[in-house]
Amino acid sequence: MKTKLNHSFDAVYRDGQVTLRDAVDWPDGTPVTVTPTPMAQSPISIEGHVIIVGFGLAGRCIADLLGGAGIPYSIVERNPVTVETQRALGRRIIQGCTANAETLIEAGLNSAAILALTIPDEDAVLEATSLARRLRPDLFIIARTNYSSKGMRATQLGANEVIKAEQAVALQFYDKLSAHITKHSQSNSQ
Repeated sequence: MKTKLNHSFDAVYRDGQVTLRDAVDWPDGTPVTVTPTPMAQSPISIEGHVIIVGFGLAGRCIADLLGGAGIPYSIVERNPVTVETQRALGRRIIQGCTANAETLIEAGLNSAAILALTIPDEDAVLEATSLARRLRPDLFIIARTNYSSKGMRATQLGANEVIKAEQAVALQFYDKLSAHITKHSQSNSQ
């Protein structure tokens, strides 16, 4: 039976890596579990509005967050039924394609603080990222991709942040299986 040691070390997470602030003397192969400590969330503060591209589940979640915080936003959506429905609900929504500069400008690109590209079409996300970065070098762009390779490309084209679906799925599997294994291990040890 292995003895499980439980030590806490001060660390920082930045750019996808955990860096320990404390000195350690671990032998090679020592297993390490990183448990994040939630940071106190500060209120959202944005100068300008947010452009949400795509009004599926991700876009709707962003709209709810922004609406609850009183932050103005506009939506770009291709689906005419969604556009009609959201207009009837009083939302500022533009029907169009984000690979078109006029569509982004109509959505308020010139004064926007953030462009949130939530659509699942990776090629359209890459085109919109490139176009928006050329038109507004100072704009904060957050993009959605399905795969890490396209996420890296979105970063190269100017996205400040990228949400990669395959990584989100992997983390969900890890969390669910980890919880199940922990629960199973605890019940077996009793």
